Amino acid sequence: MPGASSTQRIAEIHGLRGLALTLVVVFHLFGNGRVSGGVDVFLALTGFLVTRSLVRRVAASELRLADHYGRTFLRLSAPTLVVLAGTAVLMVTVMPRSVWGSTLREIAASAAYVLNWEMIRSQLAYGAAGPSASPLQHFWSLAVQGQFLLVWPAVVLGVWWVARARLRVALALVVAVATLASFHFAWRLGAADQQVAYFHTGARFWELGVGALVAQGLDRLRPPGPVRPMVAWLGLLLVASSGFVLDGAALFPGPWALWPVGGALLVVIGSGSSAAWGPQRLLAVRPLRFVADISFPLYLWHWPLLVAWLSWTYATRTTLLAAVVVLSVSVVLAWLTHRYVEVPVTRIRPRFGGHGRLVAIPVVLALVAAGALTGAGVVERQDAAARAAAVDAAKRYAGCIGAAALDPATAGCEGPDRLLDASLGYQAPDGSGCWSNNERPVRFKVCTLGPSRGYSRRLLAIGDSHNHQLVPAYREIAERRGWRIDVASRAGCHWNARDRVGAPATTVELCREWKSRLATYLSEEQGIDAYLVIHSSQVSVEATGDETSGEALSNGLAEAWASRPDPSVPVIAIRDSPIFEGSTTRFARVVQPCIDSAGLGAESACARDRDRVVRDDGSAGAVRLTPNAHRVDLTDYFCEPDTCSPVVGDLQVYQDGFHISPLYAATLAPYLGDRIATILH
Repeated sequence: MPGASSTQRIAEIHGLRGLALTLVVVFHLFGNGRVSGGVDVFLALTGFLVTRSLVRRVAASELRLADHYGRTFLRLSAPTLVVLAGTAVLMVTVMPRSVWGSTLREIAASAAYVLNWEMIRSQLAYGAAGPSASPLQHFWSLAVQGQFLLVWPAVVLGVWWVARARLRVALALVVAVATLASFHFAWRLGAADQQVAYFHTGARFWELGVGALVAQGLDRLRPPGPVRPMVAWLGLLLVASSGFVLDGAALFPGPWALWPVGGALLVVIGSGSSAAWGPQRLLAVRPLRFVADISFPLYLWHWPLLVAWLSWTYATRTTLLAAVVVLSVSVVLAWLTHRYVEVPVTRIRPRFGGHGRLVAIPVVLALVAAGALTGAGVVERQDAAARAAAVDAAKRYAGCIGAAALDPATAGCEGPDRLLDASLGYQAPDGSGCWSNNERPVRFKVCTLGPSRGYSRRLLAIGDSHNHQLVPAYREIAERRGWRIDVASRAGCHWNARDRVGAPATTVELCREWKSRLATYLSEEQGIDAYLVIHSSQVSVEATGDETSGEALSNGLAEAWASRPDPSVPVIAIRDSPIFEGSTTRFARVVQPCIDSAGLGAESACARDRDRVVRDDGSAGAVRLTPNAHRVDLTDYFCEPDTCSPVVGDLQVYQDGFHISPLYAATLAPYLGDRIATILH
């Protein structure tokens, strides 16, 4: 990322930037969502370099705000706009239309340097690269830096107007107070809502502020010459190890972010040694200097290219081949952007000087943001019209499409003459209220479907994403029968006394915390008439002794159900829907093309043997082990006696091979409701 120039250049900083950017890219490619700490290093260095340059220029009466802002934001915005244009091209060519609206809004927010606030507004969390990830989520840090670079020169100049000769002392006091306040805020906000804290400018300011403080007192902080190499090596070790030791997505920008931030500033404090055994030689090697030269455009390019590659290949993880391709293309584009955009704009001498830049840059950014927002509005209106058409068709043929086509009572029912786009038929306004996913600390979210008062029955539906996929059915049942159905779902987590196996340690830990909160909720809630439970049949849990994986799953379920506060309240286990394809990549490459080419004929052309897609989810064994437990099996509303199809009753059953589409879920409501009512009565 760009740094401020200074007459007293610290050579180690350039190599440190190269190392930090290398860590960022490597962790994005292979870290599976882990944070390297490299961005925290950039923030600290930005605070250091910018403050150092501003204080020197203000003290020398050389700072001209119009010229400073013009040069700074021209240097930032020119490469940024190039990458945003490239991202728009990637969006149209390789990304699914479902992400166009959100991506265009993120382009607008990125151009306006407010992407971090857009991430907070849209409740996006920092996560691993994947085909559904935001291609611009990494722009949050550029937004934070842009906001700092907009405000900080005015702050420094304002302090100078007040303090004049005592500028350094007064500014150090202002920075210290603001940094401590931000540090405290980051600590408190991270404990309350880590997802918001990660992107919040107020929570991130302290990382910039610590760098600004070091810039103010560098000469006093520097140790004697012989000690400096040890200090610098310690700092370098902290920077390099941060991502391997700490889970930054869960801990930063809280106190643990002092690890990479402190490490970077220790390198700065320990710089300038003439000792041959110091890290200056390592930080001056040609590869690190090259990466540092192109660090800003490389940071901008690598993430949208990675997301586009995963979207194009339908992959969920980065392979070695993908890493080589993405990294190679990123480096080439970064070098070209650096050579033909980033460097030339620093040499521009516009006719109207700083004021010309100051006017032109905001106008261009505003036009880009306005254009992107206009495009987002068009896409969203088109999608809304398509959704309305799908819902209208579903209502028109209600009782004939989807699961109803497998009901003998509907034989001869007339359906539509084309395959309905089931993925467009449902948007849950309360979906996020039922769904716990990436937030930290874990929150046990519950939403209520149907009447909140005057209901005849109250049910609690608990499970993973396969519980959440049934929200359209639960809503239909609740509204038709006057029941209250509360829904609590957690990604990759269900009501089971055993921990999952084959999942990342962080996922297991967060699931354990969610189940603890579930236990507390169950002990406090009164008046629940039944527990509805469902989970993916693809999961496995810890086995003990000589248990098989199926027995472990059943036993874990039974152990969890036995812990419910009132055994007289029945547990109703819903058997998992058939897993037509366990790989999203294979579904996109094999199954979806079959559906698209066969149309209504896909019901037979794309079908598979029933035994191949219907799996044991352990619920039958758990019901046998648990008094007052019952099982609902809806497999016959997905499959014929011998085969199962990805299209049933003119509706596409699946979204990705193992999650059913919202409209298909809604067609299950009459049959699921009847089964539950029979058990309750």
